[in-house]
Amino acid sequence: MAIWHQEVWTSIEQSVDSPDILALLRLWQSLRPAEGAMPALASFSIDGPLAAFAAQVTVFEPEEDGDYRVYYCGDEVRRDSASDPSGQRVGQTGDALASLQLQHFQAVTSRAQPVYVRHFSRRNPCVLTWERLVMPLRDDDGRVWIVAFNQATEARARLLETVLDGSGEAVLVLRSLRGPRGELQHWLVTVANTAFSRLAGALPGRQVGALAHEAFAGWPSLALDADCRAVVGNRAALQRDLSLTVDQQTLHFALQITPLLDGCVVRLSDVTAARAQEQALRDSARQLQADNEELRQQAWLDGLTGLLNRRALDTILEREVARAQRLGEPLALVMCDIDHFKAFNDFYGHLIGDDCLREVGQVLGSVVQRATDMVARYGGEEFTLVLPNTDLEGGLELVQRIQQSLHDRGLPDATSPNGKLLTLSFGVAQYNPRLDTGAKTFLERADAALYRAKHQGRNRVGAAFSESFEVSQSSLTEA
Repeated sequence: MAIWHQEVWTSIEQSVDSPDILALLRLWQSLRPAEGAMPALASFSIDGPLAAFAAQVTVFEPEEDGDYRVYYCGDEVRRDSASDPSGQRVGQTGDALASLQLQHFQAVTSRAQPVYVRHFSRRNPCVLTWERLVMPLRDDDGRVWIVAFNQATEARARLLETVLDGSGEAVLVLRSLRGPRGELQHWLVTVANTAFSRLAGALPGRQVGALAHEAFAGWPSLALDADCRAVVGNRAALQRDLSLTVDQQTLHFALQITPLLDGCVVRLSDVTAARAQEQALRDSARQLQADNEELRQQAWLDGLTGLLNRRALDTILEREVARAQRLGEPLALVMCDIDHFKAFNDFYGHLIGDDCLREVGQVLGSVVQRATDMVARYGGEEFTLVLPNTDLEGGLELVQRIQQSLHDRGLPDATSPNGKLLTLSFGVAQYNPRLDTGAKTFLERADAALYRAKHQGRNRVGAAFSESFEVSQSSLTEA
């Protein structure tokens, strides 16, 4: 057959769960006059024994040509099938279902016994699957009538209701109720699943056929009326985010409203967990970025002095040289070195030597005031200052302030051959694109100036000019 079906001829009691079908089968068996015979039609009347099952029963009268005409059709059968076949011939449709029914009618007539059938319905718009008990009855003229008990096992409407109620989305279907001039006055609820009813503050299953603002106590707080009117008026779908407070908790939804005839379908998908996860990911990303920045800062800091380290110096100096080349602004570089630091360490010990390095770092950091200036520990007892938008003369002036600040602090140095205070030697250079091919050569010129200063007696300042170096001694006494 072209239609799915299942037949049970023997041991029907063991294959059927429906109590109505089992009760009707036992009734048919009890009314037959003998084994192998059929009950009389009169003893199985709708007004008599069949009254309890009449709503789900269809009675078929035999025709002379072998077809059958619907003599009676119960209310529930008409409702579930969304049609009234009373008076119609079974075979007139000519489809697979009609052929299947006629086949069963002929089979129960020849066998004089009922058959239990389950079949899939393509014809019926409301029911997917039926179960039937088809029973033969004989009238006074000897004709065999058919009584079929019909029960919808998978009704489309009930399936849809089950699916909607099991859905995580809140679903509402509204129809427009209009005034005499066509103005939209109210919304009639045609579908409202359990999720929407709960969201709108109503008990499930009591809203269909009611006005939205009367069915849902929370209808105004949902703020959907204006959006629904816009969708119905423009005949265009709408999507947006919606936040609602439910049981003192803020929930986030993805709202979608689509037009449907003279109404609309409203869908609310709860995205609270997804939004929380997205926020957690954003927070995690920000924290990771902050952690990475902290690690980068730590990787750029000298562990002893807290100043920038050589890695930071190399990176920043490359950036500032490129900037000076691009903008044509001056850039000064100062390198300084603690005089006789090896002897200092040997005399005082490395712990005091570390304290000395920290003190010098503090002096350098206190003198450098601009946010764009940078102080770094170059390595060992050597320090570097990068001074953007500063020329050679400005660099030398800064060195004088450093010398004064160091002198005022009065760090003792018993190993100094020239006095009793700690001193520094300096090398100062200004970036010159003609002489400096990059940050490396620029640094080398400042270092060369420092070397000249130390070579000529320490506590001196070496200045790198375009063609030469000049060394000057500090005017401050070392004692």
